[in-house]
Amino acid sequence: MGKQVKFIGLGVVVVILAILGGFKFFDRVENGNVGIRYAISGGVRDKALSQGIHFVGLDYVTQYPIKTQSIKQRVAVATSDGKKTDVKISYSYHVDPSKAVAIYKKFGSADIHAIETGWLAQKLQKASRESMAKFTLLEVVGTDSTKAQAGILKSFQQAAEPYGFVVEDLSFGTPSIDEQTQKSIDDIIKAGQDNKKAELEAKTKETQAKADADAKITAANAEAEANNKINASINDQTIAYMEAQARLKHGWVTVQTNDAMVDAKGN
Repeated sequence: MGKQVKFIGLGVVVVILAILGGFKFFDRVENGNVGIRYAISGGVRDKALSQGIHFVGLDYVTQYPIKTQSIKQRVAVATSDGKKTDVKISYSYHVDPSKAVAIYKKFGSADIHAIETGWLAQKLQKASRESMAKFTLLEVVGTDSTKAQAGILKSFQQAAEPYGFVVEDLSFGTPSIDEQTQKSIDDIIKAGQDNKKAELEAKTKETQAKADADAKITAANAEAEANNKINASINDQTIAYMEAQARLKHGWVTVQTNDAMVDAKGN
Protein backbone atom coordinates (compact mmCIF):
# COMPACT_ATOMS: atom_id res chain seq x y z
CA MET A 1 0.00 0.00 0.00
CA GLY A 2 2.83 2.36 0.83
CA LYS A 3 4.51 1.67 -2.48
CA GLN A 4 1.35 2.53 -4.38
CA VAL A 5 1.06 5.85 -2.61
CA LYS A 6 4.68 6.53 -3.35
CA PHE A 7 4.21 5.76 -7.04
CA ILE A 8 1.06 7.93 -7.22
CA GLY A 9 2.89 10.79 -5.56
CA LEU A 10 5.78 10.45 -7.97
CA GLY A 11 3.37 10.40 -10.88
CA VAL A 12 1.71 13.61 -9.70
CA VAL A 13 5.09 15.28 -9.38
CA VAL A 14 6.03 14.17 -12.91
CA VAL A 15 2.76 15.52 -14.32
CA ILE A 16 3.23 18.83 -12.56
CA LEU A 17 6.80 19.11 -13.81
CA ALA A 18 5.64 18.22 -17.32
CA ILE A 19 2.97 20.94 -17.20
CA LEU A 20 5.43 23.49 -15.87
CA GLY A 21 7.98 22.41 -18.45
CA GLY A 22 5.37 22.76 -21.17
CA PHE A 23 4.77 26.36 -20.18
CA LYS A 24 8.51 26.95 -20.10
CA PHE A 25 9.02 25.55 -23.57
CA PHE A 26 6.35 27.81 -25.10
CA ASP A 27 6.25 31.59 -25.33
CA ARG A 28 3.71 34.13 -26.55
CA VAL A 29 4.54 37.06 -28.84
CA GLU A 30 2.14 39.97 -28.28
CA ASN A 31 0.35 41.93 -30.99
CA GLY A 32 2.46 44.68 -32.58
CA ASN A 33 5.70 42.81 -31.80
CA VAL A 34 7.98 40.13 -33.13
CA GLY A 35 9.94 37.75 -30.93
CA ILE A 36 13.73 37.79 -30.99
CA ARG A 37 15.01 34.33 -29.93
CA TYR A 38 18.25 34.10 -27.98
CA ALA A 39 19.63 30.58 -27.63
CA ILE A 40 21.16 29.54 -24.32
CA SER A 41 24.01 28.06 -26.32
CA GLY A 42 24.83 31.61 -27.41
CA GLY A 43 23.71 33.92 -30.18
CA VAL A 44 20.53 35.34 -31.67
CA ARG A 45 18.59 33.07 -33.99
CA ASP A 46 18.23 34.32 -37.57
CA LYS A 47 14.44 34.31 -37.78
CA ALA A 48 12.09 36.36 -35.62
CA LEU A 49 8.82 34.93 -34.30
CA SER A 50 5.52 36.40 -35.45
CA GLN A 51 2.72 37.21 -32.99
CA GLY A 52 1.10 34.24 -31.26
CA ILE A 53 2.26 31.22 -29.22
CA HIS A 54 5.41 29.38 -30.27
CA PHE A 55 7.47 26.43 -29.04
CA VAL A 56 10.83 27.92 -28.09
CA GLY A 57 12.39 25.18 -25.97
CA LEU A 58 14.97 26.72 -23.68
CA ASP A 59 15.44 29.87 -25.84
CA TYR A 60 14.93 33.30 -24.28
CA VAL A 61 12.45 35.49 -26.24
CA THR A 62 12.57 39.29 -26.35
CA GLN A 63 9.50 41.23 -27.47
CA TYR A 64 10.51 43.70 -30.17
CA PRO A 65 7.98 46.37 -31.32
CA ILE A 66 7.16 46.68 -35.03
CA LYS A 67 4.04 48.85 -34.74
CA THR A 68 4.05 52.48 -35.90
CA GLN A 69 5.73 54.91 -33.52
CA SER A 70 5.15 58.69 -33.52
CA ILE A 71 8.15 60.83 -32.59
CA LYS A 72 8.64 64.56 -31.99
CA GLN A 73 12.08 66.12 -32.05
CA ARG A 74 13.51 69.65 -32.13
CA VAL A 75 16.36 70.08 -34.62
CA ALA A 76 18.92 72.91 -34.88
CA VAL A 77 19.88 73.82 -38.46
CA ALA A 78 21.38 76.62 -40.57
CA THR A 79 19.89 77.94 -43.82
CA SER A 80 21.71 78.96 -47.02
CA ASP A 81 21.79 82.63 -45.95
CA GLY A 82 23.69 81.72 -42.78
CA LYS A 83 20.71 82.04 -40.45
CA LYS A 84 20.66 79.63 -37.50
CA THR A 85 17.26 78.34 -36.47
CA ASP A 86 15.58 75.40 -34.81
CA VAL A 87 12.43 73.62 -35.84
CA LYS A 88 10.13 71.03 -34.28
CA ILE A 89 9.83 67.93 -36.48
CA SER A 90 7.26 65.15 -36.11
CA TYR A 91 7.53 61.83 -37.91
CA SER A 92 6.09 58.32 -37.86
CA TYR A 93 8.00 55.10 -38.50
CA HIS A 94 7.88 51.37 -37.93
CA VAL A 95 10.40 48.54 -37.84
CA ASP A 96 10.46 46.24 -40.88
CA PRO A 97 9.59 42.79 -39.38
CA SER A 98 11.95 41.03 -41.80
CA LYS A 99 14.86 43.13 -40.49
CA ALA A 100 14.05 43.06 -36.78
CA VAL A 101 16.74 40.46 -36.06
CA ALA A 102 19.37 42.49 -37.95
CA ILE A 103 18.38 45.60 -35.94
CA TYR A 104 18.67 43.64 -32.69
CA LYS A 105 22.09 42.36 -33.68
CA LYS A 106 23.27 45.87 -34.64
CA PHE A 107 22.04 47.68 -31.54
CA GLY A 108 22.25 44.85 -29.05
CA SER A 109 20.10 45.14 -25.94
CA ALA A 110 19.25 48.82 -26.56
CA ASP A 111 15.48 49.28 -26.44
CA ILE A 112 13.58 51.05 -29.19
CA HIS A 113 13.35 54.32 -27.22
CA ALA A 114 17.13 54.47 -26.92
CA ILE A 115 17.43 53.98 -30.68
CA GLU A 116 14.90 56.78 -31.30
CA THR A 117 16.75 59.27 -29.12
CA GLY A 118 20.15 58.15 -30.37
CA TRP A 119 20.70 56.70 -33.84
CA LEU A 120 17.43 57.83 -35.45
CA ALA A 121 17.77 61.32 -33.96
CA GLN A 122 21.24 61.66 -35.51
CA LYS A 123 19.96 60.56 -38.93
CA LEU A 124 17.11 63.07 -38.75
CA GLN A 125 19.50 65.83 -37.71
CA LYS A 126 21.76 65.14 -40.70
CA ALA A 127 18.85 64.96 -43.16
CA SER A 128 17.42 68.23 -41.83
CA ARG A 129 20.71 70.10 -42.12
CA GLU A 130 21.24 68.90 -45.70
CA SER A 131 17.76 69.92 -46.82
CA MET A 132 17.49 73.26 -44.98
CA ALA A 133 20.92 74.36 -46.26
CA LYS A 134 19.42 74.60 -49.76
CA PHE A 135 17.00 77.39 -48.82
CA THR A 136 17.07 80.79 -47.14
CA LEU A 137 15.22 81.19 -43.87
CA LEU A 138 12.66 83.41 -45.60
CA GLU A 139 12.03 80.69 -48.20
CA VAL A 140 11.65 78.02 -45.53
CA VAL A 141 8.92 79.95 -43.73
CA GLY A 142 7.32 80.98 -47.02
CA THR A 143 6.91 79.57 -50.50
CA ASP A 144 9.45 76.73 -50.25
CA SER A 145 8.41 75.22 -46.92
CA THR A 146 6.89 72.13 -48.59
CA LYS A 147 10.05 71.61 -50.66
CA ALA A 148 12.23 71.76 -47.54
CA GLN A 149 9.95 69.31 -45.74
CA ALA A 150 9.94 66.91 -48.70
CA GLY A 151 13.74 67.06 -48.83
CA ILE A 152 14.06 66.15 -45.16
CA LEU A 153 11.63 63.24 -45.52
CA LYS A 154 13.41 61.81 -48.57
CA SER A 155 16.89 62.03 -47.02
CA PHE A 156 15.69 60.59 -43.72
CA GLN A 157 13.97 57.67 -45.46
CA GLN A 158 17.07 56.88 -47.52
CA ALA A 159 19.25 56.90 -44.41
CA ALA A 160 16.95 54.80 -42.18
CA GLU A 161 15.31 52.23 -44.47
CA PRO A 162 18.41 50.11 -45.29
CA TYR A 163 18.74 49.38 -41.56
CA GLY A 164 15.11 48.30 -41.17
CA PHE A 165 13.42 51.55 -40.08
CA VAL A 166 10.59 52.58 -42.42
CA VAL A 167 9.78 56.31 -42.13
CA GLU A 168 6.12 56.74 -43.10
CA ASP A 169 5.61 60.51 -43.00
CA LEU A 170 7.13 63.72 -41.65
CA SER A 171 6.09 67.28 -40.91
CA PHE A 172 7.70 70.28 -39.27
CA GLY A 173 6.51 73.44 -37.60
CA THR A 174 7.48 77.06 -38.13
CA PRO A 175 11.22 77.65 -37.62
CA SER A 176 12.34 80.22 -35.05
CA ILE A 177 12.89 83.61 -36.76
CA ASP A 178 15.31 86.45 -36.05
CA GLU A 179 14.16 90.11 -36.04
CA GLN A 180 15.52 90.91 -39.51
CA THR A 181 13.71 87.99 -41.11
CA GLN A 182 10.53 88.84 -39.22
CA LYS A 183 10.71 92.40 -40.56
CA SER A 184 11.13 91.05 -44.10
CA ILE A 185 8.08 88.86 -43.61
CA ASP A 186 6.06 91.80 -42.27
CA ASP A 187 7.10 93.92 -45.26
CA ILE A 188 6.07 91.16 -47.68
CA ILE A 189 2.71 90.80 -45.95
CA LYS A 190 2.14 94.58 -46.02
CA ALA A 191 3.10 94.77 -49.70
CA GLY A 192 0.69 91.96 -50.44
CA GLN A 193 -2.08 93.75 -48.54
CA ASP A 194 -1.36 97.00 -50.41
CA ASN A 195 -1.43 95.19 -53.74
CA LYS A 196 -4.68 93.52 -52.79
CA LYS A 197 -6.18 96.87 -51.82
CA ALA A 198 -5.03 98.47 -55.09
CA GLU A 199 -6.46 95.57 -57.08
CA LEU A 200 -9.77 95.90 -55.25
CA GLU A 201 -9.92 99.65 -55.85
CA ALA A 202 -9.07 99.21 -59.53
CA LYS A 203 -11.71 96.53 -59.88
CA THR A 204 -14.27 98.77 -58.15
CA LYS A 205 -13.50 101.66 -60.52
CA GLU A 206 -13.65 99.35 -63.51
CA THR A 207 -17.01 98.00 -62.35
CA GLN A 208 -18.38 101.53 -61.82
CA ALA A 209 -17.12 102.70 -65.22
CA LYS A 210 -18.76 99.71 -66.88
CA ALA A 211 -22.00 100.41 -65.03
CA ASP A 212 -21.94 104.08 -66.16
CA ALA A 213 -21.23 103.07 -69.76
CA ASP A 214 -24.03 100.51 -69.65
CA ALA A 215 -26.40 103.15 -68.25
CA LYS A 216 -25.53 105.58 -71.06
CA ILE A 217 -25.99 102.87 -73.67
CA THR A 218 -29.34 101.93 -72.13
CA ALA A 219 -30.47 105.59 -72.12
CA ALA A 220 -29.33 106.10 -75.73
CA ASN A 221 -31.12 102.96 -76.82
CA ALA A 222 -34.29 104.06 -75.03
CA GLU A 223 -34.12 107.50 -76.67
CA ALA A 224 -33.53 105.99 -80.09
CA GLU A 225 -36.44 103.60 -79.61
CA ALA A 226 -38.69 106.46 -78.54
CA ASN A 227 -37.67 108.51 -81.61
CA ASN A 228 -38.32 105.53 -83.82
CA LYS A 229 -41.78 105.14 -82.35
CA ILE A 230 -42.46 108.87 -82.84
CA ASN A 231 -41.21 108.79 -86.42
CA ALA A 232 -43.31 105.74 -87.14
CA SER A 233 -46.44 107.44 -85.78
CA ILE A 234 -46.09 110.71 -87.75
CA ASN A 235 -48.34 111.11 -90.81
CA ASP A 236 -50.12 113.97 -92.59
CA GLN A 237 -52.94 114.08 -90.07
CA THR A 238 -50.46 114.16 -87.16
CA ILE A 239 -48.53 117.01 -88.77
CA ALA A 240 -51.77 118.96 -89.38
CA TYR A 241 -52.81 118.41 -85.78
CA MET A 242 -49.43 119.53 -84.43
CA GLU A 243 -49.54 122.61 -86.64
CA ALA A 244 -52.99 123.50 -85.39
CA GLN A 245 -51.86 123.10 -81.79
CA ALA A 246 -48.89 125.35 -82.43
CA ARG A 247 -51.02 128.05 -84.03
CA LEU A 248 -53.45 127.97 -81.16
CA LYS A 249 -50.62 128.22 -78.65
CA HIS A 250 -49.11 131.22 -80.39
CA GLY A 251 -52.46 132.94 -81.14
CA TRP A 252 -53.00 132.06 -84.79
CA VAL A 253 -55.48 129.77 -86.47
CA THR A 254 -56.35 129.00 -90.08
CA VAL A 255 -60.03 129.42 -91.00
CA GLN A 256 -61.56 127.85 -94.10
CA THR A 257 -63.89 130.21 -95.95
CA ASN A 258 -65.76 129.76 -99.17
CA ASP A 259 -63.16 131.63 -101.17
CA ALA A 260 -59.84 130.95 -99.38
CA MET A 261 -57.87 129.98 -96.32
CA VAL A 262 -57.55 132.90 -93.91
CA ASP A 263 -55.11 133.14 -90.94
CA ALA A 264 -56.62 134.96 -88.02
CA LYS A 265 -55.37 135.86 -84.58
CA GLY A 266 -57.24 134.15 -81.85
CA ASN A 267 -58.79 136.00 -78.83
